Amino acid sequence: MKEKDFEFHGFHRHFTPDEARRHGRHGGFIGIYILHTLEKEPKSGYDIIKELSEKTGGVWSPSKGTLYPTLKNMEEDGFIRIAGTGARSKNIYEITNEGKEKLEKIIQHRKGTEERVYLFRKIFSEIVDKKCPVPAETLFEIRHTLDKITPEHEEKARDLTEKYLKELKELIPDESSNS
Repeated sequence: MKEKDFEFHGFHRHFTPDEARRHGRHGGFIGIYILHTLEKEPKSGYDIIKELSEKTGGVWSPSKGTLYPTLKNMEEDGFIRIAGTGARSKNIYEITNEGKEKLEKIIQHRKGTEERVYLFRKIFSEIVDKKCPVPAETLFEIRHTLDKITPEHEEKARDLTEKYLKELKELIPDESSNS
């Protein structure tokens, strides 16, 4: 594993002095999301901000002062590149092969992290289940099981999950009927 393999915020275990200096250079979650979204298609910084705002229902989006320096650092380090110029002279970014490799390593590291977190589910459930009608342990178990579904069973798993989610939502009282 190379020194730069996990320099995204939140993926370090130990820092050398040089790693500590670079820590946060790729914006943590923002850097990971940039790789993820650019893997789908090239986008401008504005498109990324707009997309995150939409995904969070307008509750959160990164500031320009966070996003654009992160894009610049990721470009300098070879994870993304400018693919062209769009409307109003906006840079359109695309992921590089090195960026794709970085994203895959992060995803694989996350899977290992999830296994370790899964071990603490009972303690977490004990804390949060006091006010939760569905035991958090059950929700963790569902998530853990879904993560192990093989590709040939993904469609069936998705259908079952959507079916039961729809049924659960039907248990929520309609606010208009309370008036």
